[in-house]
Amino acid sequence: MSVFLGIDAGTRTVKAVAYDRDGQRVASASETQSVHTPDSGWAEQEMTAVWSTTAAAIRGVVDALEEELSIEAIGLTGQGDGCWLLDADGQPVRNAILWSDSRAAGIVDAWECDGTLETIVDTCGSRPYPGMSLPLLRWLAENEPDTLERATTACSCTGWLGYALTGERSIDYAEATVPFVDRETTAFAPDVFEAAGVAGLESLIPPLRRPTDVVGGITESAARETGLPEGTPVVAGTIDVVASAIGSGMIRPGDSAASIGTSLFTQVIGTGPGETETSIGMALGVDGRWTTAIGSNSGTRSLEWVQTELTDGASFETLEERARSVPAGSEGLLYLPYLSDTGERGPFTDPTARAGFLGLAPTHGNAHLVRAVYEGLALAVRDCIEHLPVDPDRIALGGGGSRSAFLCQLVADCVGTEIVVPAADEPGAKGAATLAAVGLDVFPDLETATDELAGDRSRYEPRAAAVTTYDELYETYVATRTELDPVWNALAAFRT
Repeated sequence: MSVFLGIDAGTRTVKAVAYDRDGQRVASASETQSVHTPDSGWAEQEMTAVWSTTAAAIRGVVDALEEELSIEAIGLTGQGDGCWLLDADGQPVRNAILWSDSRAAGIVDAWECDGTLETIVDTCGSRPYPGMSLPLLRWLAENEPDTLERATTACSCTGWLGYALTGERSIDYAEATVPFVDRETTAFAPDVFEAAGVAGLESLIPPLRRPTDVVGGITESAARETGLPEGTPVVAGTIDVVASAIGSGMIRPGDSAASIGTSLFTQVIGTGPGETETSIGMALGVDGRWTTAIGSNSGTRSLEWVQTELTDGASFETLEERARSVPAGSEGLLYLPYLSDTGERGPFTDPTARAGFLGLAPTHGNAHLVRAVYEGLALAVRDCIEHLPVDPDRIALGGGGSRSAFLCQLVADCVGTEIVVPAADEPGAKGAATLAAVGLDVFPDLETATDELAGDRSRYEPRAAAVTTYDELYETYVATRTELDPVWNALAAFRT
């Protein structure tokens, strides 16, 4: 029996999951990895370590598979954006600079003042943020010119893993859209490099590939490291945001998906860029589809911080019990979930933004703090949804946060929309495996594949009384984070 292997290389965890043709998981493995912060606001990973971690996860699946099962193809997804540079021999030139890095924030600010951002948006449909490849290439040109002299390819995490597996260099449409693809033609737009002050660096971008394209087969060296048979087809795959939507069964225009993990992402599928001031439009490279997405640095790290710092390592079940003991609105306690060294990137961009509690009173106890953090994360989901170009009828929720029934219901109440949680708890890996199945023509198209493979779903309906409370609290949430901008900027002077 043949199975499809989906690889999801996230920022902190690499997951490899094998699925059969009915969409059932037959084996899985995961490996953790670290992020380096060599300077304030910087975020990097050693590229060879990312590959070694991925190879170990793949081998874990290969070793766990029953003897009669064989891997027919591999699909890839991973953390998006950043800058992953290779030299002529296919070796990393330096550590990868990640999506969460803010070193290029000053460059993006300058582009906004001199009109460069407007030019890029006119071409690509969306504005880049500091952790994207183009501003990072400009930063490298100004600060590490020797690095760029050695580089011959600028790819993504997914592209790097595709190269490590097959020896072929490529970039998928969704990853390349901002800021390298013309929104009208979906063709490569080299003029943006001249606008960004890095003319000539367009040669670093490898060929564009559709997410279902077979880019190559497993090389001899990759076979040794992973245990995969040499020649096994590898499909290009796509950025984790898109793969998660596909794995959740959301691929038709109007479908929406959100993921609560290390970071937060929301998106809606459409037939064009659907740009708004704070969203990112990405071409899927399939049937003229686009996804319009908003990414936020808010994520489950706030819950992990509560677990470690406020509750002496209490289980998440215990945290939820405490949160349930407090009414909606946490009796006037509000939490802003911007717990990141690099601030916030959506639905607003501010590298100085930080997390905090507001309204703390002597009557508030530990349970209020816990509930306020859960509510702050749910309100951040709504903040992103509110800035998408289309109001979704339902939202597929994924990521680690979707394992919490309490948080899922809270998101439904805060957003006022039905929340659908697929039974597949690794939608990114399932999406990658789905792309592999379509790439090998097992299914004629993505709609058919997602209908067959998505599996069962749990549903959470918004509760009217809670919706009213959170409508009012959301207004306070937005007003507060807007007014805090000068405070965050002032406090940044005290950080070292």
